Amino acid sequence: MLRNPAYEGKACYGKTEQSPRQRITRPLRQKNGIANRTNCHRDRSRADCIEVAVPALVSEETFALAQEQLSKNKHHSPHRTIEPTLLQGMLVCQQCGYALYRSSTRTSKRKLYYYRCLGSDAYRHFKGALCTNRPVRSDYLDQFVWDQIIGLLNNGTLIQAEIDRRKEVARNTDPPRQRSETLRREQARLGNNVARLITAYQEGLVSLAQLRQRMPELNKKSQSVESELQSLETAAVDQARYLQLAESLDGFRIKLRERAKTLDVCERQQILRLLVKEVLVAADSLTIRQSIPIPL
Repeated sequence: MLRNPAYEGKACYGKTEQSPRQRITRPLRQKNGIANRTNCHRDRSRADCIEVAVPALVSEETFALAQEQLSKNKHHSPHRTIEPTLLQGMLVCQQCGYALYRSSTRTSKRKLYYYRCLGSDAYRHFKGALCTNRPVRSDYLDQFVWDQIIGLLNNGTLIQAEIDRRKEVARNTDPPRQRSETLRREQARLGNNVARLITAYQEGLVSLAQLRQRMPELNKKSQSVESELQSLETAAVDQARYLQLAESLDGFRIKLRERAKTLDVCERQQILRLLVKEVLVAADSLTIRQSIPIPL
């Protein structure tokens, strides 16, 4: 139901198609590569589907937010995880692009956990290992990333600079309030011109040919004014969001500073998933891709 585009008013026909099987999985290798079926169903691109307009039950924005949340849920799904880890679902190998999963090994004294790249496991791939990236101790990596995020929030200079930059871009790229008032007057004038032109045609003062000649130009100007007004309204909403974001981040930083040392793994995991998009792990470097969430 959450993935059906009919709920946003666009029913699609032909969303899947039959195609030859391309991937040889591990069960197929154990059967000498012989599959019971030689084809499978695959999703087609949205452009190749036949869309039929139907009554919408939700808005397009709500449907898009649902798709984004579904993607996040799939990315951070715990699957059969018994004990959660801080960076679960956030680590990506910079060498091969595969995700990193948690593995363990035992020593004579204790059990150690590592983050290991899926591409480095030879048994998972038909032609052997695809990556040479070495495993990383999970306790070291978890603590390092958490300290980096806490340091960023305690400083706040980078976050405030990014908010100021976005506000400055919105202020410079969109017209001021005076421009909005001018556009509204222009919109009213164009509406009056269209009404007078239709009245003149009904009274026989203007011919049908003259009406067809002048009406498209008026409609084009009216659409241009309407699009610019929508841009102004969007800019005003964005600026309000940035102000709200700055206020909420200040309160969030104060609360986090007080409770940073007493948070459990699940609470730290929620904070990291809110502020970090992904963590790229290379052989000798670590890249943290941060994100600033905009309140809706």
